Amino acid sequence: MLLMFTCAAHGAAGGPAGEEQTRVLAETKYARVIGEPSAASLAHRAAAVIDRAVPRIAPIIGTTDLRPVVAVVYPDRKAFREAVDSPPQSTVVGLATFPSGIIHIDGTGLLSSIERIVPHEVGHVMIARAVGPALPDLPIWVNEGIAEYVAGERAAQVDPVSLRAIGRGSALKLADLDSTFRARSRQSSLAYAQSASLVNFLVDEHGEQVIVVLLVALRRTRDFDAALGEATGLRLEELEAEWRGSIGKRWRWHLLFQSPVLPFTLMLLLFLVGLARYILQRRRRQEMPEQY
Repeated sequence: MLLMFTCAAHGAAGGPAGEEQTRVLAETKYARVIGEPSAASLAHRAAAVIDRAVPRIAPIIGTTDLRPVVAVVYPDRKAFREAVDSPPQSTVVGLATFPSGIIHIDGTGLLSSIERIVPHEVGHVMIARAVGPALPDLPIWVNEGIAEYVAGERAAQVDPVSLRAIGRGSALKLADLDSTFRARSRQSSLAYAQSASLVNFLVDEHGEQVIVVLLVALRRTRDFDAALGEATGLRLEELEAEWRGSIGKRWRWHLLFQSPVLPFTLMLLLFLVGLARYILQRRRRQEMPEQY
């Protein structure tokens, strides 16, 4: 499974309810983390991750806006859900709100995965800074795919997930990715995998600078189709076709050796080879002349 949690960008304005009762728990060069005093330890760790993420992500995204990222940490799951308006069954544990540019972090049992969640959310903030007023014109799947990429999701992690879905006929069409994210459905994990895989494909084909070229073009044109054409020379349908073809060629053997069917197939082949040898030897013994 790709994700044990789900990260997202959210369109809500403003910060969490009751934010005025919280305090600044950690303030560093690139981070300003607020929350209740009980979340102080988590706040300092989140600030350290943000400090490493901002200068690393900025050149990938193509922004020079290195203002501190504001983050709110929650040691209580209920408080996090209420702040980000998340339903009880939701698996969201990190969320960036716009236009405030604040990221929210659910600290409940999060310490083992904070290195993965926080850079993803910082990625959303840096993307918003890079494209400015053109943020609404950026498809969600591109936003999420880039955020996954800068958070460390590489092709070897996401391509096999997408390949299995393509093989089963359950892969999402590129045109359906945004609606899947909005619905926060069970297919969200697949939408993240495909989005990250698509961005990895673009980077593999055009170099990491394709992200900057794409976002700069979008900010200028406010037209994603035009920006994609400028950055890659592809239309959306061409991108999808090339991605699907490439992922099948590159990863089919990788997927085969990960398949649980492979051990069974090998055992069956060994059995058949052994049976054939037994039958052949028995036939030879029957054909040998009797010796007295």
